This record gives sequence, structure tokens and C-alpha cells, in this order.
Amino acid sequence: MSRINSKNEEITTRDGHVYGFMVECTAIAGDVVTAYCAPNSWKMRNSFRKFHAYRDLMFENAGVEGDEKGRYGKTIRPYLDRGHFAGNKLVPATVDSAGTAVSLDGGDWTYTQLATTPIYTDGPRPSTSVESWADSFPLHICEENIEGSPGDESTSGTYDSVGMIHSYNLDRMEIVTPVEAEALASPSNPLAALRSTGNQATGEVLDIAIDQELEAPPYDIADNGDSIQTIINSVRASTAEIPTMRWNMFVPAGLARIEVATPGVGVALQVRVLGKVLCKDLA
Repeated sequence: MSRINSKNEEITTRDGHVYGFMVECTAIAGDVVTAYCAPNSWKMRNSFRKFHAYRDLMFENAGVEGDEKGRYGKTIRPYLDRGHFAGNKLVPATVDSAGTAVSLDGGDWTYTQLATTPIYTDGPRPSTSVESWADSFPLHICEENIEGSPGDESTSGTYDSVGMIHSYNLDRMEIVTPVEAEALASPSNPLAALRSTGNQATGEVLDIAIDQELEAPPYDIADNGDSIQTIINSVRASTAEIPTMRWNMFVPAGLARIEVATPGVGVALQVRVLGKVLCKDLA
């Protein structure tokens, strides 16, 4: 959108709320095309807010203010996932009047870089040629952190790229499900019996309550679990007789991964942006 409209299209507000894009896709492939996106989950949205705030704090602590961040560096620009970080990116293109394909690759779309000091647990460091006082890294929304080398259990580590949702999960206090010894007491609880107002099934009710207390959340709470994965947004199939596919989808952060089922099959893809809304408004 920035290259087509000659405008810096920020994917978050200036206070870190992430946008999503309503798009209409047209593809010609003669195969099955699958689109993957980041989930529009509270974890994804909160990870943007937190990284945005801590990035501002990083600059503030270094004495960098306002326009010193650069005209186009006010907001976060992450990669979608580890594959996107590795370099698999499509470039917008058109065809000129002579029938020559033209890549619309002008401009300078950089991805957000952050810098931290690795936290060492056993005194002042670094002390060797492979240890460093500082580490800089970009961000990707989905999938795990990509740790740098060398690994060292006595430090918070260095990173080639940092997973936003994964790091947000690591930074949160875990949801704790009580064990049986911590759950509601047995039917000898007199207050529970009094509130039952003559209910002769109080014992059974308390058994149900104990079972409910021991229930785990209805979603994976592992830091590197389901929440960090891209999700299937759309699947479309075409045939040799009807090769053109059209569909609409909502793309959080404006980033999607497009895969063709058969390796080596080319795809002509057109994406038309219909609207731009805050992800939290469609949650």
C-alpha cells in the first residue's frame, strides 16, 4: 500500500493498537491456494501494545525523542513469522505499456529493530570475545523466538529475531489452575450449606464446584504453544477449466503468507484493500 499510494501506511496507531485490513484477493493458480495470517487474539493485540510501549521507553531511556526516531519510525513494523524474517517476501508488480513486468520495489521499507543488554546472572559480564554488552534484533509476530549464538544458561540470551506473541507469553504471569488440595473444601463447609437454603443436594453441588475449580483454561497456555502459530485464514481451489479464484479476508497487521499446494506451481495474485480497521474492533 505504501508503494502504490506513495504514503507511509502505519500498521498500528501511535499508541500501539494494531490495525487489520479488509482485502479482496484474486488468484490464478490452477491449484489449491492457502492464506495464513496472525490470529486476531488478545495475546496478539496486547503483544503489539506492550512492544510499542517498551520500544518508546527504550528510546526515552537513550535520550531519543520525537522526530529523532525518524519520520517513518514512529510505529512498529514486524515480520509475520520466521519464514518471512528469512526472506520469503512477495514484491508488488505491474506491467508497462510495452508489456514489460515492472517490480514496484522502490522506497525503503525497514523492519523494526530493538536493542537490549543481555542479563547475566553471575556477576559483571561479558568477559569473553563471544559475549556482548548489547544485542539488537527485529520482531516477528508468530512462532518462537530465534535465539542467537552462543547459548548461555547464565544469561537472558541474544536473539536473531524475537517472536512478539511468544515473548508476551513469557512476560506474563502464568494462569494457575488449583491442585486438588487448594480447591474448595468438602461438604463439611457450614457456610456453603447455609447458603444452600434447604438444598438437599449441597454435597453434590460442592463436588461440581470442586471439579470446575480444577478445570484448565479451554485453550493452550504454553508460552510456545498454540497461541504463537499463524492460522489458516482462507483456502481456495481452482481447476484448469476455472483457474480464477476470488475471496475476501481480514488480515491482522496487513501480513499474510500465501502457499500453493503443489511445489513449483506459479500463482498470479492480486490484492485489493477494501478497508483498514483496528483489530480490537473486530475481536
